[in-house]
Amino acid sequence: MANHKLSGPDGMRALVMAGGRGTRLKMDNEKPLIRVLGRPLIDHVLENLESADKITDITVVTSPNTPQTEKHVKDKGYAVIRTSGRGYVEDLQEVLEKLEGHPAEPLFIMNADLPLVSGSTIDWIISEYTSSEEPAMCVAVPEELCRKHGIDVNGWMDGLVPCGVNILMSRNIVQTEKILEASILELAVNVNTPRDLRILEEILGENDGRKEAD
Repeated sequence: MANHKLSGPDGMRALVMAGGRGTRLKMDNEKPLIRVLGRPLIDHVLENLESADKITDITVVTSPNTPQTEKHVKDKGYAVIRTSGRGYVEDLQEVLEKLEGHPAEPLFIMNADLPLVSGSTIDWIISEYTSSEEPAMCVAVPEELCRKHGIDVNGWMDGLVPCGVNILMSRNIVQTEKILEASILELAVNVNTPRDLRILEEILGENDGRKEAD
């Protein structure tokens, strides 16, 4: 069921980015609909966002690459913004442009391939943001944590890997950001390759994946 909580002083709207092609997975299914523990990948993400106290509403961002995903989330009652599907950055810029006519607000932006990020972690990230003076935040995990668990690393900065969770003001402008380092395994597991999917399934077979790394 779609989330329609009343806004609180530090609550925010979530955008789930679900318009990518997912070509590295080499599967016929749309990436957000790949089944994990018998359920679509995106359903795990939506459920976790629903469980977060500080998320007030959820919108799914789709594209022509993910028409079945769009139908799936609409059937579940979620609002959808469709973009051109040219790429993550371009799609996000389109969304921010669409929101220009509304009052500026912080947006919790999360990729649809992060099924382990719990509601409590989401709330913690938002709390860290509200105590920061910067208008934007990028959440990153240590490169060492990814390599320890065999997770593919695609781009890093000073030993940190952006995990696919960001907070931005709803304006299509350059925004100064704080880098939030989080040595938490659930943030490191994003499903981009068949190997990532196997790692996710192994973690879910051992525990729920929601624990701070040793």
